[in-house]
Amino acid sequence: MDITPQILADHAARKNADGITWFDAGDLKRLGIQDRLFTVMQTVQHTLRLKKAHQVVESHGCTDRWSVQDAH
Repeated sequence: MDITPQILADHAARKNADGITWFDAGDLKRLGIQDRLFTVMQTVQHTLRLKKAHQVVESHGCTDRWSVQDAH
């Protein structure tokens, strides 16, 4: 199952004024995603790159969360 549409829908609903949404283990649990936090990050990152999407995935050195950001 491709989880990227689910992550992007949550991003669209929760992003801040800068177009950034942070995801942690609690967010994945809330969304019903059981994979590990950084496994999900890598999957979403790979899918967005393949689709040349207008969002990027960043961790900014964090080990307990990652973000989806609208690219400008």
